[in-house]
Amino acid sequence: MLGTILRNSVLDQFSREMDRALDTGVRPAGAPPVGWPGFNLWREGDRVIAESEIPGFGPDDIEVCATADTITVRGRRESGVPESATALRVERSVSRFERALRLPVEIDSGSVQADLRHGVLRISMDLAESARARRVRVRAIEAAPARNALPSGSDPST
Repeated sequence: MLGTILRNSVLDQFSREMDRALDTGVRPAGAPPVGWPGFNLWREGDRVIAESEIPGFGPDDIEVCATADTITVRGRRESGVPESATALRVERSVSRFERALRLPVEIDSGSVQADLRHGVLRISMDLAESARARRVRVRAIEAAPARNALPSGSDPST
């Protein structure tokens, strides 16, 4: 269950510190940090929702792919200076990212929908049939009629 993932767990803190340690000095200038963009993930009934802030990217800059247990988000943002123009200053970098998010439940990859509003990407997807809770009908089993435990022709007094 998603509730078992604790935001401030020791393992989560260790993971963030390792990301920071590996991130320093290794990536090119302007490249997004490791593990970017960050995601919030939750379940609402039979749907799973993933949300991430991706400022400066438009719908045509983002690609979302899904399998049964992973969503992958890729993005590319250009500098914004038209090719026909002469750049006087370029401080916004060309940026690319790719983030694969392993899901703790199986989803129906055909049900995935992605919306971008005010820089927030929201991905919603249905749980796979196999991952949905089902009510199981309880059957009554009638007990067989009691029979003499001794084989016929036996005399219990002997």
